[in-house]
Amino acid sequence: MAGHIVDTGPLVGWINRRDQWHKWSVSVMAVLEPPLLTCESVIAEAAWHLADSREAIDRLYELVEEGALRVIALLPDHVAPLRALSAKYPQMDLADAAVVRLSEIFPRATVLTTDVADFSVYRRFQNKAIPLVHPPFRDRE
Repeated sequence: MAGHIVDTGPLVGWINRRDQWHKWSVSVMAVLEPPLLTCESVIAEAAWHLADSREAIDRLYELVEEGALRVIALLPDHVAPLRALSAKYPQMDLADAAVVRLSEIFPRATVLTTDVADFSVYRRFQNKAIPLVHPPFRDRE
């Protein structure tokens, strides 16, 4: 299955009109075919970032219910690979490790992220670059 894995940044940008990545996220999401793959830790992190707005949280749940987001459960079955990634990259949080793991499970999928600094360093399958879709560098000011 090809497709796209969505990280927290684009997901928050898609929902929150005041987010710095909103315009980019909406334009990217408009051309992608659902469902976008994600995981519970990304949903939890997005909910934390959207916590100031009940409407935004509701929209996040709605995207899951509508099938626009396909949430892949990684715990407890993938603890060992998540732990190995966290040991390799001390700055990596659970959501980032989960996105990298999803990219290993779905190797033909590309990862949508606004976190190019970290995801350009992270490797899947120990030494393979992760295919990314991210905002153009001129948008990073």
